[in-house]
Amino acid sequence: MMGSKKGGCTSPMESKKTGCDGCACSILNRADRGDQFYLLLAGTKEFLHLDSANLSLGTVFTFKYFNRETCCAHFTFDMQVPIGVQVPQPAAQDFIVDCRCICALSPIDVPR
Repeated sequence: MMGSKKGGCTSPMESKKTGCDGCACSILNRADRGDQFYLLLAGTKEFLHLDSANLSLGTVFTFKYFNRETCCAHFTFDMQVPIGVQVPQPAAQDFIVDCRCICALSPIDVPR
């Protein structure tokens, strides 16, 4: 797990001065499309969960791209549904987060 030196989010005025600083921003700036991560956001103790089917692990986020001007990291994730719940075909969901709000990234090794 990789932690951020800055930790936490910055205000819009502060971000104009500092840019996209920190460990998470640096890693995402070099990440390849399709890389997968668990994300730990500032102020939390567990990896981010955006579905209710797998509460023991965090949601697997697939990296799309990083915008150096806005510090926004773009990901997708598959919405998992509990067994027995009928939904139309679940589609990948978009997730966009300011890289300065990510305290840690845990890369997931996926055979390519």
